Amino acid sequence: MSWGLHSFLLGCHILFAAVWVGGVLFIGWGVYPVVKKMPPSRQQTFLHALMKWSHWPLTAAGSGVIFTGFLLGTVLGPIREWESLWRSDYGQIWLFSLIVGLAVLAWGALVGYRQAMKVLSDDSLWRRAESGDTRPLMKAMRSIILVESLEAVGFIVLICLMLLF
Repeated sequence: MSWGLHSFLLGCHILFAAVWVGGVLFIGWGVYPVVKKMPPSRQQTFLHALMKWSHWPLTAAGSGVIFTGFLLGTVLGPIREWESLWRSDYGQIWLFSLIVGLAVLAWGALVGYRQAMKVLSDDSLWRRAESGDTRPLMKAMRSIILVESLEAVGFIVLICLMLLF
């Protein structure tokens, strides 16, 4: 029974991770470069709607990754007591993965999303870009890219940690 449950949770863990990481990276590396070819007013409308719509599903997928990872390491895994976290390689990697996962989720959901919505809601930036002065908008969009790139770095760290298991 526990082996079947373990396999099911591992499958869910991988699926949630694919949705979370894939969704964030697809928006950043797939959608955004194409949207940049649109006129600024359409960019603002599209990106605002996309961010608003995708925020909760991607946050839920990230939460699913963390929750299933927690269960896989504890209830269905080798971590049965606090000492396992400090005295085993698995426990140390698992704890570090949990901390990084929580930090990446919080960063994306609280910092990155808010930064993006702040820029996407600033109508003056978009009006200036529509009238030909794109520099302030480009600077604001670079700030989003910089903030969101830390989420991508966190994903790379998490993938490297998973390869250690």
